[in-house]
Amino acid sequence: MLISATAIYVAIFTVVFLLMASSTVVITQQQHVKIISTFGRFSSVRKSGLSFKAPWPFQAASENFSLKIREISEDVNVKSSDNAFVLVPIRVQFCVDENTAQDAFYKLNNPEGQIRSYVVNQVRSTASSLSFNQLFQARDTFEDGVEGTLTEKMSGFGFRIENVLVDDPQPSEDLRQAFDRVIASERLKEAAINEGEAAKTLSIAKSKAEGEAMNIKAEAYASFRKKVAEGNAEALQAFVGSTGLSASAGLDFFTSINEMEALRDAASAGGSVVFVTAAAKETKDASTMGMIAAGQQESAPAKKRMPRKSVSSLQKP
Repeated sequence: MLISATAIYVAIFTVVFLLMASSTVVITQQQHVKIISTFGRFSSVRKSGLSFKAPWPFQAASENFSLKIREISEDVNVKSSDNAFVLVPIRVQFCVDENTAQDAFYKLNNPEGQIRSYVVNQVRSTASSLSFNQLFQARDTFEDGVEGTLTEKMSGFGFRIENVLVDDPQPSEDLRQAFDRVIASERLKEAAINEGEAAKTLSIAKSKAEGEAMNIKAEAYASFRKKVAEGNAEALQAFVGSTGLSASAGLDFFTSINEMEALRDAASAGGSVVFVTAAAKETKDASTMGMIAAGQQESAPAKKRMPRKSVSSLQKP
């Protein structure tokens, strides 16, 4: 059976109507937007959810345009003010600003490449005024400088900078080895200084201890000599009083006794030759006199003196 022309027209109209009706529906995913254009000209931004627009071909909707945070990493090779080459690792987190998403969609084709260019220029400009040691203390300086530059430049393209992270600079292998040698030499120098101070402290403490020991020994020796002197004085006084000798003779006697004891001790060892000088005679004489005086004092009887008779008593009557 032949289909009439009217039925064909109705079918075509129905298909076209359905297609145009379906094109009015705009479904946008979460954390995305869609750009609506009217005859190729920007019209509006549709956020996540369900919305409607004029049918195609009057208005068209773009694909889902992501608002998610993206991250790019860049290792920037920089030269310090003292001609040291290091790598500065930097990570930049950014996203499309929902309020100016049309600028990000239309104005910038390669945002990652543009951000890398700004990062490299800013980091190298900052590093050129810093020394090698200052680079390791300038993380905040790099972060603030890069974030400020990117915020100023990229906001005009519809992007928002969320965060800038700067890791520790990475020196080259040769520079790292040289720096390690410098640190090692400084540590050795500090160790040598500490060892010298320890030896100095130990020597001072030892000297103080020896000085205190010598003082104690000297005090003990002085006390000993004092006791000996007091004993000798008492012995000499008793000897002089009992013998009737003079103090000088008594002192010579005790000196001779000491010399004879020294000769006796030297001769008792055996195999020794003892030379006696001419002074020994004086010593012997003093010793002999002392011993004679002492012997006489001890052995002489206490004789009773007889009364003397007068001449007249001896005459006969």
